[in-house]
Amino acid sequence: MLPRISTILFIIVGFLLITEPIRFEPEPQQDLENDDSGSQEKDIPEIPTNFLSPSVREYLELGKSIPGRPGVDYPILSAIPYTNFYCDEQLYPGFFADMETRCQGWHYCDIDGRQASFLCPNGTQFSQAVFVCDWWFNVRCDLSPRLYAINARLYQRPKVNPTRPHRIITKELLDDIFN
Repeated sequence: MLPRISTILFIIVGFLLITEPIRFEPEPQQDLENDDSGSQEKDIPEIPTNFLSPSVREYLELGKSIPGRPGVDYPILSAIPYTNFYCDEQLYPGFFADMETRCQGWHYCDIDGRQASFLCPNGTQFSQAVFVCDWWFNVRCDLSPRLYAINARLYQRPKVNPTRPHRIITKELLDDIFN
């Protein structure tokens, strides 16, 4: 019994000696007169590097690469929320930015009335002008409802005059083809 206890104690003491303790440094006092209220750096707390897992560190670094403040300048939804958007209320089938999600969510309304909802990646919003997710600073979400009519072009059939052939065969055309 004694060898087991001493082995366990030896392992615990060895582990405590090997691991590096996490040290939290106190934040330096800021001079209130020289406070830069426009700085984003003061809003982000400093986290010790060995405190976070590698995947969390990678995620935080990725967030720094998107300009702007998440949740303020652009929405940061992680799942498609239920909203009051319904395809049967739209005049045309097609692609529609969802205003309730600040254009991060968008819907595809099929010809038969079915609705499929999607979410743009964080930092992007659905551009109603070109029907793609684009960086938030390139999208005018407030204009989206006025651009819904662009969908009318998607399923419009060209008007064809059935009495007139689609191609008129001329002597010049025959010469171009066979000579």
